[in-house]
Amino acid sequence: MNTFLASLLIFTFVNQSAPSDSVSLNYCYQQAEEYYPAAKNVALQEKITELNIKIVNTGYYPQLFVNGRASYQSEVTEFGLPGGGPPPVSKDQYEASIQLSQNIYNGGVTAIRKELERTQGIQEVLSTKVELQQVRAQIDQVYFGILLSQQQMEATKLMISELDERLESVRSKVENGVLLESQQLILEAGLIKAKQDSASIMANIKSGYLVLGELIGDELNPSTKLTLPNPVSEGVMTDLSRPEMAMFENSVKALEQQKKLAQTGKIPRISAFGTAAFGRPGLNFVNDDFHDYYMVGLRLNWNLMDFLNADEQNEVLNIRQKTIRQNEESFTLQLQTQLSRIDERIKAIEENIIRDKEIIEIREQVVAESSNQLENGVITATEYITELTNANRARLSLLTNEIKLVQARAEYRTALGLNLE
Repeated sequence: MNTFLASLLIFTFVNQSAPSDSVSLNYCYQQAEEYYPAAKNVALQEKITELNIKIVNTGYYPQLFVNGRASYQSEVTEFGLPGGGPPPVSKDQYEASIQLSQNIYNGGVTAIRKELERTQGIQEVLSTKVELQQVRAQIDQVYFGILLSQQQMEATKLMISELDERLESVRSKVENGVLLESQQLILEAGLIKAKQDSASIMANIKSGYLVLGELIGDELNPSTKLTLPNPVSEGVMTDLSRPEMAMFENSVKALEQQKKLAQTGKIPRISAFGTAAFGRPGLNFVNDDFHDYYMVGLRLNWNLMDFLNADEQNEVLNIRQKTIRQNEESFTLQLQTQLSRIDERIKAIEENIIRDKEIIEIREQVVAESSNQLENGVITATEYITELTNANRARLSLLTNEIKLVQARAEYRTALGLNLE
């Protein structure tokens, strides 16, 4: 069989539709988003946000306090009036009360805090998604690393097969005295070296499957086929869908809400209150009997320091917003640089693929001639192995570049935060 045709069949096998025991790159992405340990933080954070909003929402409800007090004092008020007067108040005093307070106006503090809790919860979720974005990049490296190792393995197997075939022919000629035994020994040494390379490559493949399985929370082994994806066009910066960008916007939004909260410090708080109590003495301190009493009214609170500090807090938050925008610009610039590098790599790989095909055609012809020359004793086994190795490297270079091209396109879409399709 023509070895170039064999190499193409290897690539076709890897690129064919996936059997039932195969996984795709998109499947790995989805598994990581669902089963990677950090992914579970999303559901937990959503629950935390829900509970925090319920807590903040109690600011709309009346506040109820139950109090109790018992005391003894060394002296009390006495009335030294002519002809007597009211009896002195007891030195031991008691009170049990229920206090009720209802907010009437506080500048919308509760509503602002609820929105702030939602925004902060979203920020935590986005933080987890940023981590998952980094995991996706790791999956790209491991997934394509396995595919590249598998191509190395197939190329090595092809070389072993060719060496076996050639060794059988040379061994026959050595037995018939046509070739020296040293030529057979050289081929046998080359075969052993190829088998050593095969064992090392298999170890890398097994290690890659282990790492990939840990990243996606699934049990994988070398018998699981990895399908070669077919990413759509690379996309442009306007397609950007990175969680980091959402984080920047959400951070600015959170600071905007904090600015609103700071401005409420300029506004007085108005609330209604009521107290119902039982004890002695009551509000009428000359009545020394146990009795019930109550008080209702309105209360106004206005913290002067909050009023004076509101503008300074607002300025601090403005500066923090500017810092976030600067970080966003830096991230965008770094991303543009990364995309440019990947784009240049894609162009270089495409050019290399064209050259690989030209080189393979030449190497195949050289190997065919070397095979005949070896059997006729014109060249040594060492020279034949050299040419066979060169041809094998050329085939492997083509297959490697085919995979690297797909990998670069997938990495481009990962950098944009887009799906493969």
